[in-house]
Amino acid sequence: MTDRKKLLRYFAYTIEIIVIYLINQTPGLIPSVFEVRPVLLLPVAVSIAVFESETAAMGFGLFCGLLLDFGMTGGASLGFHALLLCVLCYCVGLMVIHLMRTNLLTTVLLSALVILLIFLLQWLFYYVLVGYEYPGYALVRNFLPRFVYTLLPTPLIYAFNRAFALTIRERAG
Repeated sequence: MTDRKKLLRYFAYTIEIIVIYLINQTPGLIPSVFEVRPVLLLPVAVSIAVFESETAAMGFGLFCGLLLDFGMTGGASLGFHALLLCVLCYCVGLMVIHLMRTNLLTTVLLSALVILLIFLLQWLFYYVLVGYEYPGYALVRNFLPRFVYTLLPTPLIYAFNRAFALTIRERAG
């Protein structure tokens, strides 16, 4: 019976990821602030990783990363986000299982850390190492507002996934 509930949870997470991806990719649906749009799959991946095992977190991180790689424009390498999110979500899953409690503060802090790491690595690989003339300007003008805008919906995403996880687990037990 628990395998059936786990499959139902994984199916629902997959549908959630696809819906968030479609919302994020639809032009004009999410308004741009300071000419940047959020990357909603990052807090979704972390929020799922907080509620699932490290292996499932790694799988959903890989899925979210591949969708980001397919949807990113501007020269993103295929596999860049998939590899990063796979490793980071695995680490988040391990930390929540062994070191931390699952709550809003933990999720927001872990999301901030993951989003910051991914954006800083994007900036490093796509601007600094390529030899962009003004990498500091790109960091302040593009990546910092995107970081804040991506982090803002994290409590809402956490609340949705928490309600979902508790509902499925109550029905299972």
